[in-house]
This record gives sequence, C-alpha cells and structure tokens, in this order.
Amino acid sequence: MRSALTKINPSGFVAIFALVFAYILFKIFNVPITHDEVATTVFYSKTSIWDIIMYKNPLPNNHILNTLLTKLCLFVFGAEDWIIRIPNLLSFILYAIGAYRIVKAILPKDSLFYIPAALLFVASPYVLDFFGLCRGYGMSVAFCTLSVGYVITGFSNFNRKKICYGLTFAMLASYANFTLLVFWAAITLLTWIYFYFDFKKNNSNLIKPTLYLFLSSAAYITLIAIPLYKMQSTEQFEFWTSTGFFNETILPLVHHSKYDSRIFITSDFIAWFSVALLLFNSIYILIELKKLGSKLDLLSKPITIATLIILLTAGINMLQVLILDTPNLNGRTALFFYPLFIIALISSYDFFKNRNLVGFRIGFSILMTALLIHHVVHTSKPYSVREWSYDSNTLKVTEWIYNHSDRGGASLATNWIFNPSFQFYVYLDECSQLDLKPSNREINPNIGADYYYIMEEDYPLLKEKFRPVLKFENKCWLLRRIPD
Repeated sequence: MRSALTKINPSGFVAIFALVFAYILFKIFNVPITHDEVATTVFYSKTSIWDIIMYKNPLPNNHILNTLLTKLCLFVFGAEDWIIRIPNLLSFILYAIGAYRIVKAILPKDSLFYIPAALLFVASPYVLDFFGLCRGYGMSVAFCTLSVGYVITGFSNFNRKKICYGLTFAMLASYANFTLLVFWAAITLLTWIYFYFDFKKNNSNLIKPTLYLFLSSAAYITLIAIPLYKMQSTEQFEFWTSTGFFNETILPLVHHSKYDSRIFITSDFIAWFSVALLLFNSIYILIELKKLGSKLDLLSKPITIATLIILLTAGINMLQVLILDTPNLNGRTALFFYPLFIIALISSYDFFKNRNLVGFRIGFSILMTALLIHHVVHTSKPYSVREWSYDSNTLKVTEWIYNHSDRGGASLATNWIFNPSFQFYVYLDECSQLDLKPSNREINPNIGADYYYIMEEDYPLLKEKFRPVLKFENKCWLLRRIPD
C-alpha cells in the first residue's frame, strides 16, 4: 500500500490542481467582467508605467503588480475580457507549486493525508474566484503560499537562500495587494529571527544579514510610500470597521469560503476550531521546545514555522488596527489567511506522525477526501463569482436587448452598480448598438432610456414608466419602457 501511495499521491496532487486550473480557465471565458475589474482595464492600463507605480491617480482598484501585468497583456494580445485575467490565471500555477512544496515538506510521500491536504488548498471556492479575475488578490495569495513554501523548506534544511526566496515572494505578494504588508512584515521578522539563532550558533557576525534585511526593507518601503500615502489620504482603507479581528476577519472569511455550502458545520464552529487549532499548535510547540532545547532545531519544524507565520501576521495586523486606527481586514482583503490557516492545519500532522493510528488515518482520509470533493463540486459556479454575482447577467441582458429591439439597437440605463460591466463591453465595441446612458447613484425614471436594468428593490421608483421583461435569480430585473 505504501509503495502504491508513493506513486498515487504526487499524481493525484497534480490531477487535482490541473482540474481546478481547467475550471478557472472555463470561468475566465464565461464570467462577464465584474464591477471592480473595469477600472484596471479601461483607466489604469492607459496610464504610464511610472504613473501606475506611483499611484498618480489615487482611485481604487490599482493593485500595482496586477495592473502592470494587465497592461503588458493588453499591449501584447489586445483588449479582450479573458486577456486581462491571464496574470491571475497563471498565478494559480505558482499557488500549486507553493502548495506542493508545503505538502511535500510536511507529509511523507506515502501519507494517507496527502490527497486531503491537496484538496484543502482548493476547498475555498471564494479563493478560487480570484484566480479568474483581473484583481490583485489571487496573485497575492499565490505569492504568499509560494513564500511560505520556500520559508518552510528553508528553515527545515537550514538553507538561507531558500529563506531569502521566501522573503522575496512575500514582498511580491504585498506588491500585488497592499493588505499583505502585514504578511511581508511577519516573514521579514521571522527571517531575522532565523538569522539571529543561526549566526549565534555558529558564532558569526549578525551585522551583515541584519543590514541586508534593513536595506531591502527600506528600499521597498521607499517604493510603496507614495502609493500608501495617497491611498490613506483618499480614505481607501475606510470600507470596513475595527470592531474585532475574530468577528471581522476570521468569521467573514470562513463564511465566504463555505460559499453557502451546507456540507460543513456552521461558520462559528469552524472559526472557533481554527482558533483552537492554533492554540493546540502553540502548546505543542512549547512542549517540543523543552524537549529539543535548541531554538534553531525547533524552528526547523514545519509546525513551528507555519504556526508562527499566521500568528505573527495576525498579531501585526491587530497592532496595525490598534496603533494606526485602520479597519480590520475583511472578506477579499483577508483572503491570504485561508492558505496560511490550511498550512498550519496540515503542519499539525507533526503531532500524529509518530503515533500508531492506522485505522484513524484511513477512516479520516477517506471521510475528508469525500467531503472535500463533494464540497468543491457542490459549490462550483462556473458562470458567476460570489463577490460580484450581480454582474453575471451582463451579457444575457445585452443579448436579450439585441434580440428584442425592433431596430437592432436600444438605449439602456442601469443601477450604478451594474454600469461598469456594461461600460467595459461598450469599450471593447462588443455592444456597438447599445446606447449606454451615464450612471450615477440615483434612479432616474425620466432618463429617457428604452430599458432600465435594476435591482429588484429599485422597481417602485420606476413602475409607472417601465415594466419588467426579464428577471434573474439574483433579484436583478431588466425593465422596458411602457409606450406612451
């Protein structure tokens, strides 16, 4: 059985991520452009590289690394809805590489937990959504996971070069999305801690690695100082509140990751389980410290590194909220905590590896594999994404109008939240016969449009002049003007 698992596990891992990659690829062709993707393409991609880097126009949705790569894709391939999503699609490959490095470093190749561990990395459809969108979130999660993969193997093998790779990928993760600055700070601190114990053990001079970390950090901070200042001065961090890390970061991320699935237990239970797991890992690490004696040997254990990374990241985030009065990370801004928790969960295998629990291992592995596969399949939504589900109807609306317009063209007004998605397709000249009216946050029954696309609750404002002609499951309605 062990020899068979040695062959099955790596192949199974690759197969799982290949299937998920194919699923994301399908989505980039079939999910209409969403509200927050439009600014990157229509506005930022037209500005210079320097203006993108320096955040010259301090409007939201300029995730700098993603914007730069989107600009490159548009330059090379031209403007298409799927083209702008290529950088995040390809970043899923980096995510897979990072996940594989982690699983390989923690679990034996013949482990019964190998396949469940692989499935855990792709068990959040909310995370998968962002690998198929033109935002910086999927890319940042990929670099974050790859960073942890290198840090774990670097610490385990006492390899400074791999640790430096991990630090570099942490920097790229934060450049893809500034909410990961807390993660980069945690990796930087952990790297210095490693250098401290390593150089102390070998009676070497700590000044050189400390200077390296200081100069590289100073250079990076200099690069991002102006964009951060502009984001702060234009209140781009004020979309959420600061009422508690558990309620605003952990619970919403668990809730979104469930994706309305009823397979798993309540969000509250899973959230408290995650806290209990980290407490369990921490206690286990303290017990191991007494046994090992050497702090460097303790740092070489994956469970130590995985637990320290998520605790340091969360701790720095909470200090940031407390000292700088910034909001807690919430939803997509906290997305990177998902792989960090999965890594900490998998690393807890260290507690079980020397225990004779064959029956438990087999039963647990089969149960988790079945539940996770069912969850991934059950929550798959190939034509929409959770965060911007209201934009899933854009192309259906334009097609309906085209097919039902007497003259082959018509004018359309929309609720402001729908407008950017339609703007994008007008920008691509794919809706040349659609006269899209300018949008603001007010519903205007006198706008003079043939059609009005709205949320269901907007209808009372328009019912005297428009009647519904198309209703979608997500409570979005297309109205047609009543003839005079």
